[in-house]
Amino acid sequence: MTTTSIYQIIHQLMRLQTLPYANSTAVRGRQLQFDKLHAALDKRGYTGSRPSRQLKRMSVEVINAALYETDPMNTCCKENGLTEEYKTIASMVFQHIHHGMVMEAAIDQALCAIFGDHLVNGEQIERVMHELVGMSEG
Repeated sequence: MTTTSIYQIIHQLMRLQTLPYANSTAVRGRQLQFDKLHAALDKRGYTGSRPSRQLKRMSVEVINAALYETDPMNTCCKENGLTEEYKTIASMVFQHIHHGMVMEAAIDQALCAIFGDHLVNGEQIERVMHELVGMSEG
């Protein structure tokens, strides 16, 4: 029997947190799995960074807010109060996840489409992911 690592549990939590809304039944099942994974971290005495215990419903607005808060491409949107700066990208990300793409890839694809591959890196994607799932920087 293999033991799931803390990293794997956190990764599963992040995936569950960023899945698109399907229906009420799917969300209830997702919440049960989400709670079970958090309980597994608790049982191991884990006190480090982890996703929020509250499942969120992904939407263009939620994704846009995470992009605005992290400003991954350093557009100075926060400093200039431009809350809609990333709205087009958030819409692209939302479409990607509804077509089955995982959130990390969806963010990467959307940012690359607008800013170019050469300007997008994993650190930017990770910051946005942590914001989306309510995970503090550890």
